[in-house]
Amino acid sequence: MNKLFSKIGSRIEKTPFKVLFIAIIIFAIMIVGALKVNMATGSETLVKTDNDAYISNYAMENEFGGDAIMVLLEGDQNDLLALDNMEKMWNVEQRLKYNEDIFTFMSPASIVHQITDRQGTEIKKQIPNMSEGLGEMGSKLIEIGTELGSKELPDPESVEKKLDNLMASMDPNKLMKDMGGNQEAELKNKFLTMGNGLGEMGNRLISIGNELGSKDIPNPEAMEEKLGELSGDGISPDELKNMSNGFVTMGQNLIELSNGLSTMATEGSILPDSSEILSDFKANIENEVVGMKDNLSGGISPDELQLMSDGFITMGENLNKLSDGLNTFHEKSGMMIANFPHNQIELDNILYDDNGLRDIFSDTVIDDNHMMLMIKLKGNLDDSAIDALRNDVTYAMEKENFDVNYIVSGKPVLDSSLRTEMKSNMVIMVASAVALMFIILNLVFKVRWRVLSLGIIFVSVIATLGLMGHLNVSMTMVSMAVFPILIGLGIDYSIQFQNRYEEEQSVKTTLTQIGKSVALAVFATVLGFVSLYASPVPMIQDFGKMLTIGVVVSFIGSIFLLMPVLGARDIVVSKAKDAKIKGYSKRTLIDKMLEATGKIVIKSAPTILIISIALAGFGFIADTKVGVETDIETFMPQDMDALHDIHYIRDIVGSTNQMIIFMEDDNLLSEDNVQWMRNIVDEVGSKFSERIVDIKFIDNIVENISSVEDLSFTNYTSIIKDDIPEAQRRMFINDEMNKGVILMNVEHMATEELQEFVESMDNILKDAPIKTSITGKSVLDVEMVKGLTDGRLRMTLIGLGLVFVALLVLYRNVFKSLVAVLPVIQIVGMSGGIMNLLGLKYTPITATLGALVLGMGTEMTIMLLERYLEERNSSKEKEKAMSITIKNIGKATVASGLTTVGGFSVLMTSKFVILKDFGLMTVINISLALIATFVILPALIWIFDGFIVKEKVKKEGYRELHQE
Repeated sequence: MNKLFSKIGSRIEKTPFKVLFIAIIIFAIMIVGALKVNMATGSETLVKTDNDAYISNYAMENEFGGDAIMVLLEGDQNDLLALDNMEKMWNVEQRLKYNEDIFTFMSPASIVHQITDRQGTEIKKQIPNMSEGLGEMGSKLIEIGTELGSKELPDPESVEKKLDNLMASMDPNKLMKDMGGNQEAELKNKFLTMGNGLGEMGNRLISIGNELGSKDIPNPEAMEEKLGELSGDGISPDELKNMSNGFVTMGQNLIELSNGLSTMATEGSILPDSSEILSDFKANIENEVVGMKDNLSGGISPDELQLMSDGFITMGENLNKLSDGLNTFHEKSGMMIANFPHNQIELDNILYDDNGLRDIFSDTVIDDNHMMLMIKLKGNLDDSAIDALRNDVTYAMEKENFDVNYIVSGKPVLDSSLRTEMKSNMVIMVASAVALMFIILNLVFKVRWRVLSLGIIFVSVIATLGLMGHLNVSMTMVSMAVFPILIGLGIDYSIQFQNRYEEEQSVKTTLTQIGKSVALAVFATVLGFVSLYASPVPMIQDFGKMLTIGVVVSFIGSIFLLMPVLGARDIVVSKAKDAKIKGYSKRTLIDKMLEATGKIVIKSAPTILIISIALAGFGFIADTKVGVETDIETFMPQDMDALHDIHYIRDIVGSTNQMIIFMEDDNLLSEDNVQWMRNIVDEVGSKFSERIVDIKFIDNIVENISSVEDLSFTNYTSIIKDDIPEAQRRMFINDEMNKGVILMNVEHMATEELQEFVESMDNILKDAPIKTSITGKSVLDVEMVKGLTDGRLRMTLIGLGLVFVALLVLYRNVFKSLVAVLPVIQIVGMSGGIMNLLGLKYTPITATLGALVLGMGTEMTIMLLERYLEERNSSKEKEKAMSITIKNIGKATVASGLTTVGGFSVLMTSKFVILKDFGLMTVINISLALIATFVILPALIWIFDGFIVKEKVKKEGYRELHQE
């Protein structure tokens, strides 16, 4: 490896400008990728995509959508439900309805429109029946009119003349004179014939009268209003009634006369006292005939009958035209759109019934002063789509100029605001870290161009960001901390190279002497960070990827950017000895402090080792009592408007957290399945009444639609399929009726409580007759908790194992490997104890401290160990070797350590609580790493010197000591 670094150093020393030019081009290409980096806050950052909870949640969101953007409107209910305000809310939905990323809307306005749309649908369904009925009525009227027109009703005058002739023929004297021997029999036959004729005529008149009376003929004026042009020459309903009564009366009179004649013809003898009898009969006939004449005078004439017939036909034809028009309307009704109510009265009729506000509005009208517009997004959207939707909703609300107050909130809005805050916060942190490191380097690092290392590492960090963009590695709330870490770590490499260059004044010599040591430290650091890949939490894995990439890029930048600049500088300035900064070899205050520390450590090495091991042991025990905090909301800037808004809505609504029972079955709406759903809802609702704010499934929508208490199952399923608006139905059951959900709005719970709740729900659902799973974003949070709890110790152990094995392979000496790793193990233990003392909890980012301490601490210990071995291998006695090591490497190590502490201290000023705690712990851990490097490590080296230095070197060192 020394030969490789010697060749690289030689090439840089010969052609520094060429190497620098090529390096700048490569780094520029990497930096361009920074434009592709995106911020991620979705479920895929919390749980692996092959996790059962993620798979279940993904499938559920595909069918029933994801989180909802919630718009809470505040004001007096009369104002909230005023037509103007409702129309504005409806306009917002209309503005957004073409957005493909919106699953559905739910608001008082959308429900009102669904009701009017359903009413319109019902009207459309009745149009064919109306058309058929009008057509039938028209045909019947035409038929009646045609039939009336074909009837030959006798002229009243002709009938009256015939009746007069009849009376004349009824002279009793003439009848008696005309009667012969068989006069009585002939008379009976004539009476019977006359009776039959009059009876038939009476029945015919009654039949015509009844038929006319049974017809419900519309008034011509009313029909004219409805049908437009309608002939006014037809007969009116009153006239038709009079005519009908006349016919019936005439018929009844004739039948009575018929019955009388028939009785006379069939009963007894009519000849005795015939004259008297016939006189009486004639008087009766005269009375009847007079009545008939009177009736005939009020009857209808043939001309009037024809006019009536024409009127019936005209009305029938017009009704047929109306029927045809309705058929045409029905054919085109698909083009019709249900309108929003046009006035407040119409709107109020939809909103209210006799008991007040209708139940169907209970989910969106929260109370007398609040109502909700919920815009449910499609499931599994990427962050850029959610950000765009949030902006669209905000714009749509602003354009309507609502007269009431409103708040746009919900988890999508919170996540979007969080991403914006992350970007701005990251820029501030990086700028602050660079400024603080600039000050520290000027105060501590006494070399020429002392801030050059800071510039190099800044370029390297931006290149790392760009490489992340090229590799599609997203930024998360955890990986924001990468940049201060990389600045702190990466600058250590540059400081070590620059410090050794000032000592050697040669690029080749510097890389030959220190290149292997720095590379070994980088390798150990990378192995420590690789352990983060073992975490089951994706954002921790991404954190590890970014750190690994950043460390390697920083190391490459230190060689191919820093060293060519230093070489080119000295070519320009010349390599004169006076080019060195004055006082570089002069002992500084830091040198004196480190020298004094070294002497104390040498004298008290065993004691220091025992104390440090004891402290680490107590720390490991205390670490088991440190809790885990995964409430995402506690990690965010607590002064975020979006966070305040979601808390406010939660107070009003009762919950913004939702857990879902996701159900699958070939026939989900079977009677047994529906009954099981009802039983589960009752059981869960009663068992977790203090946890569940509200629980709903398809039953609730059916109850809102139908007022019937004991619905048959057939009617129940019919309502679901035909009556419930699609936008509402799709929130609970899909179109294929094979997947459904039970929605539970739950209180905001602590992680431990949430985990217990999920486990209890799993136990309840394990015997379900259908495939079920408990899912939702809260369940994913629980999975993240498990990942952090189970994975934190495993990550640390894997990292330690990897580093130790790698060092063992490279050193081929157990004690060398142990000396490099043991101080870091002690730091990890002490770190856990300090967290317990400070009352801090592990978060997704502080859970990585073990791996970070391993990576950063091992880098320091290896650098000091390598320099000590270098001095010992040059035949120096161990005390002198230790003194030279601490003096020469101490300055650079302290400078890099303090700059790293400065970089991490910036995190403590972050608005993100998660970064504040992490910044505090990393400052403590880096400080512990510095102490371990100059106190614990020298003590270990002193004690194990006999096991890590070759026998030949020890003898030469002994000879050198006695020669002096």
